[in-house]
Amino acid sequence: MVFAGEGVLISSMEVLPEEEADFNEWFDREHLAERVAIPGFLEARRYESVGAPTRYLQIYNTTRFDVLDSAPYRAALANQTEWSHHHISRFIAPTRVVGRLVHSAGGARGVAVALMRLRPSGDPAMMPALAGVLEVLDQPGTASIHFVEADAGLSRPVTADSGYVGSEDCYVLVECTSEAAAGKIIARLGAPVQKYGELIDARVFRYRMDISA
Repeated sequence: MVFAGEGVLISSMEVLPEEEADFNEWFDREHLAERVAIPGFLEARRYESVGAPTRYLQIYNTTRFDVLDSAPYRAALANQTEWSHHHISRFIAPTRVVGRLVHSAGGARGVAVALMRLRPSGDPAMMPALAGVLEVLDQPGTASIHFVEADAGLSRPVTADSGYVGSEDCYVLVECTSEAAAGKIIARLGAPVQKYGELIDARVFRYRMDISA
């Protein structure tokens, strides 16, 4: 499968322009490697938004969901490096979802991702509620699609206070062969995904780098 394992961690943020170069050095050279070194982590990918201001997106895959609440992972969160503390404290509008990969289809990765953030109405399961969205695989430029259902108890930015809203938000990720194709997918799926819940955000991201355990 394009998405291996059962657990998915997704984070995103914007950064101060004067911090951006050092932020990317930190993420590319230190932070991703630290995370995939945690037992049970399989890989990490980085993307950056097509639109301005630049928003950065990270996707991590783990063998099982409980890896994302394991003692080694909690220890990593509690013992951040000085470089990590510097940048994490400066994130702008951060998001962080700890979720389960409830469905994945398609056999290829893409150079761009259409990412849709959904706030469920009531308490529905993503599948079969969003099963009709799978028809997007027949569209030109679609490589694969993934559905990530959040664990509301674990999903919040490290720096968030008790008033954080959005810990229950779930995600649909469509991997595409071009940024243009990803934009068309967002336009096509805007209405269908709202049958499941409120569409909080929809963006196109371009691939930056990845690292495997």
